Amino acid sequence: MAARRAARVRPVEALREASVDTRVMGWGRWLFGLLFLGGAVLLLAALPEIGVSDGLAMVMLVAQLALVAAGLLAPVLIRVLVPLLGAPLRGQTGAIARASALSALRRTSATAAPILVTVGIAATTLPLTATLWQAEQSAARERVTASAVATASGPVGLAEPTVAALGRVAGVRAAVPSRQTEVYVRSDDYPEEYSARYVGAGLDRVLRLPVVAGSLDGLTGTDTVAVSRSMGWRVGERVQMWLADTTKVRLRVVAVLDDSLDLDRTLLLPWELGRAHQPGGADVVYLDGGDPAALDAAAVAGGGRVLPTAEHLVAGDAVQYEQNRVALLAVLGMALLYTGIAVANTLVMATNDRRRELAVLRLTGATPGQVLRMVGLEAVLVGLAGTALAGLVAAAMLAGLRARLAELVAQPQISVPWTPIALIAAGCLLAAVLASLVPTALALRTPAAQLAGMRE
Repeated sequence: MAARRAARVRPVEALREASVDTRVMGWGRWLFGLLFLGGAVLLLAALPEIGVSDGLAMVMLVAQLALVAAGLLAPVLIRVLVPLLGAPLRGQTGAIARASALSALRRTSATAAPILVTVGIAATTLPLTATLWQAEQSAARERVTASAVATASGPVGLAEPTVAALGRVAGVRAAVPSRQTEVYVRSDDYPEEYSARYVGAGLDRVLRLPVVAGSLDGLTGTDTVAVSRSMGWRVGERVQMWLADTTKVRLRVVAVLDDSLDLDRTLLLPWELGRAHQPGGADVVYLDGGDPAALDAAAVAGGGRVLPTAEHLVAGDAVQYEQNRVALLAVLGMALLYTGIAVANTLVMATNDRRRELAVLRLTGATPGQVLRMVGLEAVLVGLAGTALAGLVAAAMLAGLRARLAELVAQPQISVPWTPIALIAAGCLLAAVLASLVPTALALRTPAAQLAGMRE
């Protein structure tokens, strides 16, 4: 008889005594959610007008604003996502899981929010760093036309006698030294730091530079400079700046370079200027022609080595990329720990508030196994909703990133490291399921009649 009575009860009716959240979106949540969303949209629309490096950094800011907006507007978005994600669920258990997630939007939103943030950060930062690294590699391969590159084995750099020896090797058509430095330009009331490189003569023989005005042939002496277009300076203009040794100089712009991923906001300074104010060795020497063995012998004698260009580019950036990736994964690991704690705290407290709801299900004929399956399905549904929101934000960010890169790199490719993202999403989902099932299983040890009599 009990089974017949239970069979006549509609699934949603089993939740009739459960508390239903009727108003979960207060004016403050609406206000700040729409403000953050509007900020993300405005910044996304402004990306084409922003410089390369600032624009790429702005893409990440857009993603962060969108994640905050999605978290604040989660109750509204979940009303749409839960029915869609729960549509494949069949039977009374699936119907009750859907209804429970929709009726308790505060609990659902509080559970989905940390999952949204953690998966969202992973799904935006990991593809961003991987895509930028790949784009920089592609830009560097297109930029460097030298057949080989000599680098120093130590921090001192390759001395000028070594550079001269490399240039004297039979068959060498160009040996162009280059060294990283910084310069400072007054911006309003404070000096702004710019990346710069001292470069030797013959740069156009070893690098394919996008000159849009002027000529690099004039990059000689101690009073010239080549700049990227995003800086807003014109050929012939005199620019006042401070070198790394604090020397104030006024340099004449002889060439303007088109915006590019690897040269944005970078100045090229003549080697003679560095020799006069910052004497030191070359970080790299770009080589065109020459016997590889003879070149390597000359470099080794001066404390360096020679590598083919492709090998040099991969070796130089791969180490830095791997260090950045490991550091990022460590941060995401801590975020995952936070998510586990936040989800567990929310669901454990929610289970105590759901004791009468669980009792209603038991008294209408549901077995403990069915109740646990319902709770588990609801946790999976909520976890998937948080992950789906994170995926939507990440997709929008990657679309903006690709549009920005299309202006700088031919046929930009978005690189998504699916494995770590999937593992982080699975970890969040597992935390939600365990934090739901364990306290529910403990609560079900109490007789249903006794649970029904407890105050919420």
